Amino acid sequence: MTKAATWLVISGFLFLALGLVLRTVLMMRSSDATPVGGRILYGGELVRQYRIRFPASPMPLLARSTLLAGLAALAAGIAIDLSS
Repeated sequence: MTKAATWLVISGFLFLALGLVLRTVLMMRSSDATPVGGRILYGGELVRQYRIRFPASPMPLLARSTLLAGLAALAAGIAIDLSS
């Protein structure tokens, strides 16, 4: 494994972990903002609820961006490793 491929794979995993942590925090904040006695929300409904409650927050975009950057870096690192 080359040095560039190693760093791309490592940074890909770190970005993926950060994206998952941000997504988890986003969903936890959204479920905390759900009114008492309201119906339980799951998955994408939590993200929609978060966007309604906190419209100016960059958190959903940041979570999605870090997940996509992690996938891209991981794929690039694996591609570089397989090509060499």
